[in-house]
Amino acid sequence: MQGGLTVRRAHRDDFARVRELLDAPASDARRERKRFRRLVSTLREDLYVAEREGDPRLAGLVLVAYVRGLGPATAIVRELRGDAEVTALLLASVHRHAAARGCGRVELHVDAETDATWEAGPRIRRRPVSS
Repeated sequence: MQGGLTVRRAHRDDFARVRELLDAPASDARRERKRFRRLVSTLREDLYVAEREGDPRLAGLVLVAYVRGLGPATAIVRELRGDAEVTALLLASVHRHAAARGCGRVELHVDAETDATWEAGPRIRRRPVSS
């Protein structure tokens, strides 16, 4: 825990809070809920959320896809939300989980609009996972 922040894997009941963080319009569409349930229960992707002690809103989130193919196993960050402190904590968590899954690399596919802490322009950053 850092500054009252905790990171955990998202649960099914986080649907509304995740949508709020993403500024998505309120919806009870069965299809969206079903997709979210699959997302939080699959082993191919992880959705981690950051919570600040005493705040009912989520402080941030990161969506990670795990890819195994001809090259080294890779964790790909597809979505990253939160301020600089939150995203640093989320990315540290991604690196720990990626190493535990045997991933030799973490790639960040981040659009500058997603997080104001990044420099202007879309980014793809590759960083080896240290064990």
